[in-house]
Amino acid sequence: MSVKPSRADGVTVGYRLATAISYLVNPLILPPIQFALVLGHFGASVSEVQRTTGIGLVFFFLIPLGYVARMVRRGKAATLEIRRQDARTAPFIFGIASYLAGIAALWMTMETARPLLLTLAAIYPVNTAIVAIINLRWKISVHVVSVAGFVVGLLFVMWISHSANTTGLLTVEFVAPLLLLIPLLMWARVRSGAHTTGQVVSGALFGFGMTLAQLLSARGFFWGG
Repeated sequence: MSVKPSRADGVTVGYRLATAISYLVNPLILPPIQFALVLGHFGASVSEVQRTTGIGLVFFFLIPLGYVARMVRRGKAATLEIRRQDARTAPFIFGIASYLAGIAALWMTMETARPLLLTLAAIYPVNTAIVAIINLRWKISVHVVSVAGFVVGLLFVMWISHSANTTGLLTVEFVAPLLLLIPLLMWARVRSGAHTTGQVVSGALFGFGMTLAQLLSARGFFWGG
């Protein structure tokens, strides 16, 4: 159960900052950003970056966000965060369907680093499906799962590029500071009353560990052996 802030606490600077961070680091905006960074890292053309990012924005961000916004308008959710555990299953399922449609679109249009980026894209519906199952019994932080998976995905791309003696946008200096997003968001989700400490810690461990495990298990797919 999440810890709800008191009415007085709700007007403090800390609470407002935590809420702002929660909305700015939206789980749905991370996939298109990741796609753009990975393509930029491997030197894709501007047109391909724009096309792939556009697909990410439509299927991984706008369509799922539109569904959640519709829930809010109909009174089925209080905010876009969907803090009620029992209200999360439907958007999870809808999001997975939208992600799969997006992956199909990427499959038909991508060229640069195609196997790797498709693997990264496929992790989103897989992790969402597992989180949806966990959510039936226990509320885990989707925000933290998403940001941890986002960061470890970029770290992995940086690592395999280093192993292949290639350099690009995703350097240690660029990616390492992004690790700070994880504890920052963990603090924000607890401070805003959306989650308990256990729920955000579990989210970080799941997002980091599950994403890394999937990337390692699929490495032969994009390494060609």
